[in-house]
Amino acid sequence: MKKQFEYSNIVEEAAKIGIETVNAKESIDRIGKKKDELLSDFEKNKFVKVPFVGDFSAGKSSLLNALMGTKLLPTDVLPTTAVSYELYYSMQEQLKVFHRGELKETAQLSQISSLKVVPGDVVYVYINNQFVRDMNERGIIIVDMPGIDSGIEAHNNAILNYLSEGSFFFLVSDAEQGTLRRSAINFVDEIKRYGMQCNVVISKADKKAKEDVEKVRTEVEAQAKRIIRDDIEVAVTSAARGELDELRRMLDELDADKMFCDKYSKLVSAYVSDIIGELQLQIKLAQSSKKDFTDKIEALKREHEKALDNLRRQSDNAQSLESSADDILEDVRQAIVAKSAYLANLIYTNKNNSDVFNNELLSTIRPVLVNSFKREISEYQDVLGGVVKDFAIDVNDIFTDKNEELLDTVIDKAVGKEAVEAIMKKGFDKLLEQLSAYKGLATLLGTLSKILSPVIVILINFLPDVLKLIFGKSKQQKLDEIRNKVVTEVATKVIDALRQPVMKMLQEQRHSALKEMEALINEESRKYDDNVNAMLKEQHDSEEEIAVKMQNCEAGINELNQLIASI
Repeated sequence: MKKQFEYSNIVEEAAKIGIETVNAKESIDRIGKKKDELLSDFEKNKFVKVPFVGDFSAGKSSLLNALMGTKLLPTDVLPTTAVSYELYYSMQEQLKVFHRGELKETAQLSQISSLKVVPGDVVYVYINNQFVRDMNERGIIIVDMPGIDSGIEAHNNAILNYLSEGSFFFLVSDAEQGTLRRSAINFVDEIKRYGMQCNVVISKADKKAKEDVEKVRTEVEAQAKRIIRDDIEVAVTSAARGELDELRRMLDELDADKMFCDKYSKLVSAYVSDIIGELQLQIKLAQSSKKDFTDKIEALKREHEKALDNLRRQSDNAQSLESSADDILEDVRQAIVAKSAYLANLIYTNKNNSDVFNNELLSTIRPVLVNSFKREISEYQDVLGGVVKDFAIDVNDIFTDKNEELLDTVIDKAVGKEAVEAIMKKGFDKLLEQLSAYKGLATLLGTLSKILSPVIVILINFLPDVLKLIFGKSKQQKLDEIRNKVVTEVATKVIDALRQPVMKMLQEQRHSALKEMEALINEESRKYDDNVNAMLKEQHDSEEEIAVKMQNCEAGINELNQLIASI
């Protein structure tokens, strides 16, 4: 991917400038460690996943086989054994089966239909195929997903496995259906709440007359514009007849570089800004190299301890875990109540199929939990983040002599007046935003399925009791009573089941956030300590040598600012 290459070069170049210019060994080590972490993250997430989703037998696998020009992906699997297949280009063809991130089996390509897989497994398909190669070179991994109506576990897998991957979904709908099914509409509605995007593909156009296919396109397009976005186009395809041009055009329009950029631009900018901050600090200290820094070091220690105390105090004074959990659970309750009439109708019309009701309820709960957790954790981090920012500014003031006009001149010349405040904060605003939006969300999604599991058990046990209500009453009376049960008993049982997992998850998230903020304060303090100690060792340097070091710092700052401008 072009952007991965560009960002990797920016990080490498910024690290090179920092390592060559920063004079504190500890700071050099930090710069190198963060560089390695970023580059490793780039490599791990260099592909955008493009899952093809849809109801069971919608024709997803047949379409992908047609695009590849080979009948590789299984098309006759049972819903109970449906899994995800990710397509990777390789000269060495093989299959790798992963269960919860752990490799459990390696097999030949010819064994793809006989693999011992269970819902939740992901099969990496390594194939020497031109279509797959073209997609991979553009930074795209095509994923053949299980049917979103293939059961609760398959549906959870489709939602959770690819939500934090920067994915772009392709929703496949069978032309014979004539319209998007409720399961498809619910899926789209849910991924929209996570901020994900989706295209729509009509499959099996060969099963209907041409004029009927156009009617289907019109109907599906109207639905898609209403529930997805106004400018959406719907691709009509036939794997049997090789009619794939519209789908190929949609794939060609995917911009994996933009998705990569959206994910990493702020982290890269924060990394470069942090190195600029190191060089700014060296300029300050070089200007004061003949001074005794004993008082300033003591003041730094006091501010460091005060900041850590403030951080813990703010954490203690933040909204209680119980209250924060109540807010999340109330969001869940309101979502169930808002959908209670529809849920009641599902129970009534699907008396012998509890999965329909369970899937609907879970698709209601999932986005509420994710977005409510993001809100609560972001609010908590905002409180702590204020302490971190104040500490950075206070420490900067300790080491800034307001009477040294030359220092202000150097800073203005190096980076411009508008950039000074951002540099002194060392990119904290951007970093804090990423802690909330990137790390927090990934952690949340990784444990969300554990929260949903007890809900499923409760609903399966609860459904037979609800269905006893349907005898001897009018349909509307039955629906009203079932709806009342949903609002009272179902909502109550769901919230009771979620309370402890939600509390535990909030506690873990808060603990993680507190540790991250403490680490930022400790690191900021160490930067000053390390740079002061390095400067004290160089107090014997002549004014000419100090001037050269300052010039190197200024040159480094200019180069780093050019890198930021290119992000």
